[in-house]
Amino acid sequence: MLLRSSPPVNMPKMRRKWRVKVMILLALLAAYGSIMWYMTHYKPPMERVVIPVEVVRQKTRAGLAAPPAPVPELESAPPVPEIAPPQLVIKGRQ
Repeated sequence: MLLRSSPPVNMPKMRRKWRVKVMILLALLAAYGSIMWYMTHYKPPMERVVIPVEVVRQKTRAGLAAPPAPVPELESAPPVPEIAPPQLVIKGRQ
């Protein structure tokens, strides 16, 4: 089949409404793509932020801190009993 510069005569034409819808859809797609490209590639300049801070002296606390809690004595674990492993029985072998 040879390539032609124009479509064949019996090929159905696209309706005018569909052409307008396709053009609008392509325009919206281009706008969305350009906005997404701008948002992903543009880096805004860093702004200097001044946060006002008041320096306050640390208040002295009345009394001393409570002494640390005593560490409880732990009991030793009971010994683990030595038990022989169960007999392994495989069917079909003797």
